[in-house]
Amino acid sequence: MLELYENIRARRIALHMTQQELAKKLGYKSTSTIAKIESGENDIPHAKISAFAAALDTTPAELMGLKVISIGPDEPDDTVTVTIGKDKPQLEELIKRLDGLSEKRLKNILGIVNSMIDSYESGKDLHLMINIEAHPVE
Repeated sequence: MLELYENIRARRIALHMTQQELAKKLGYKSTSTIAKIESGENDIPHAKISAFAAALDTTPAELMGLKVISIGPDEPDDTVTVTIGKDKPQLEELIKRLDGLSEKRLKNILGIVNSMIDSYESGKDLHLMINIEAHPVE
């Protein structure tokens, strides 16, 4: 959560905005509230993150240090937006690799992934061998 507070301060400074200006935009009466939030001394309610993002001309995901990627065709109605932790390049790569697969193949892959996660969470070893070339899924 500390990253959120650091990002609020960094974004405010990048916009050349004072704590007083930010406090006014958010309806706070004093700058001390902003100072306490930026230092991590005061928590901000989850619902208030959107207000901070709007006041700082950014997104809640960016303030929280998350990375947003969009996948899918160029048509806006068909694009899926996925928010992931910023330090998860493997997850971003996986999402991009899955983009474009048929619905049936995605369901098969999801079934395999769910089995693997269930196995890891239960502490069991999972020995899984898949021969895609010998058993193609259509």
